[in-house]
Amino acid sequence: MQSEELAVEASPNLWVKMQSIAFAVVAIMLSLGQWNDTKDAVEVIYESVITNFTNELEYEQLDQIKVGQTHDYLQSLMGVAQASKPSKIDPAVNFFYYGQDKYLLTVAVKAERVVGYSVVALTDSFSAAVPYTELNLQDTPMNSQDTEFERYFTDFGNLDYYAESHTLGRNAMFYNLLLATVDYGQMAQPAKQAIQSLNHQLNMGSDVQAEALKPLRQQVPNAFALSEIAPEIMAEALLTQFEFTAFFR
Repeated sequence: MQSEELAVEASPNLWVKMQSIAFAVVAIMLSLGQWNDTKDAVEVIYESVITNFTNELEYEQLDQIKVGQTHDYLQSLMGVAQASKPSKIDPAVNFFYYGQDKYLLTVAVKAERVVGYSVVALTDSFSAAVPYTELNLQDTPMNSQDTEFERYFTDFGNLDYYAESHTLGRNAMFYNLLLATVDYGQMAQPAKQAIQSLNHQLNMGSDVQAEALKPLRQQVPNAFALSEIAPEIMAEALLTQFEFTAFFR
């Protein structure tokens, strides 16, 4: 967020130019008596500025997604998903994927009802709020979450990631929360090495001590999942590198 503000402050001429263009368009169209077209043009220019220079529109859209919504209502908010696949753990659950430039949204649907969703940030400046917490993606370390983590999930190769699950309290309807660091091409080398080391220990059948998780728990998450279904199903929903590239790159 700070880098966005600095970028805007460092280039005031850009804003001046955009304002001049907008006012020129409005003046010309008003002179032609085309008020409706003028209104539409102003809205398009405004949304373009907000989308290109902030993440506010995306944050507002994601804030509207809730566990328990119908699939039809979710589609009225987000449109039709670009990709989908069924869960292998629970075949009644289907995952629907929405790829944006700034984030990847996954929605888990069971019996035409949203039972979970996840958001993975794809740009450094995307810091969506994590529901029912004080955390923001790419801003606050995982170990800052005030509920104790219960389990962790990880892989290396198909997709490099580390995720840990928390059970939220009564005010959050005891939903399951996953916080994760996921590599779709942006992961820092120290985190990558820590994930590789952890998976090597697990593959060797070694007992993993809490100390081995410390470097990963100090990472700032770039992904979260909120669900009423088991956290391992939401971890399963993560696209592999190959799937992500095939669908969205």
